[in-house]
Amino acid sequence: MAMTPATVLISGESGVGKEMFARQLHQLSRNREGPFVALNCAAIPDNLIEAELFGVERGAYTGATHSRPGRFERANGGTLFLDEITSLSLAGQSKLLRALQEREIERVGGVHGIKVNVRVVAATNVDLRKAVAAGDFREDLFYRLNVYPIALPPLRERRDDIPLLINFFLKRFCQEYGRTPAGLTMRALKTLLGYDFAGNVRELQNLIERGLIASDEGQAIDLVHIFRNESLPRDAYSLNHHGALRQASAAGAQQAPAASLLDSLNQPDQTFSIDGLEQRLIQEALDKSEGNLAAASRLLGLSRAQFAYRLKKHQP
Repeated sequence: MAMTPATVLISGESGVGKEMFARQLHQLSRNREGPFVALNCAAIPDNLIEAELFGVERGAYTGATHSRPGRFERANGGTLFLDEITSLSLAGQSKLLRALQEREIERVGGVHGIKVNVRVVAATNVDLRKAVAAGDFREDLFYRLNVYPIALPPLRERRDDIPLLINFFLKRFCQEYGRTPAGLTMRALKTLLGYDFAGNVRELQNLIERGLIASDEGQAIDLVHIFRNESLPRDAYSLNHHGALRQASAAGAQQAPAASLLDSLNQPDQTFSIDGLEQRLIQEALDKSEGNLAAASRLLGLSRAQFAYRLKKHQP
């Protein structure tokens, strides 16, 4: 799908990582050498959205002292990401539909069409079918955008992604702030693995950035850096002997962990590497299951294929 020019419609809760996913699609596409241009449709007033999408010719209106390209032209040869697509007025939807159908745009005040080669990836946090039924969204535009629909689940439903996202954001912000990565403490990781993330990926990103800023150079990020003056999550999580996340009781009583790795989660001064943590979990699952791959995958809550992939990744 990524290698095709097909229009993609991404749906999911706010902050779930729709733009990040769109950027990854772009990097995997045939047009990855071209530009990736993003536009939040909700951030542009109705009277300016046409100029923002399609550009303006000099003299088109008072104040238009020079011609300028719109997002479609700037994304030519690449990908145009349109977030919060339902914020477009019906008039704006009509113009977008024509651009998608004809692969041609016309600047505001222009008299000639401009051919564009752009892959459009749209995103929404509402049910577009309901918006169509309510008359708030054009049905023909919905079908034009919905060539390949992708529903992104909230972060709380894909906790396996949390360590990878932590690693991604940590590297990104270390580079941005000129810091040396020092990782997270085990108790910080344990808390983030069980955190509800009402704000989804965006909230995790903010927490990692905050933790890095609050910590000293070379210091592992701990809970006090991440949550600062806020209350720590009321419910702590731990891993039970099956390798699954388990919520602690209100009194804080927990079952005794069954392995040294689980013991180490309570040591605030320990740091971790993403690959090292995953490798240790896999090895402990194999030890508990006496080498039975099917049993080991069940202990970690993974499918047989997911477990086999991770096992192969860590083999020398």
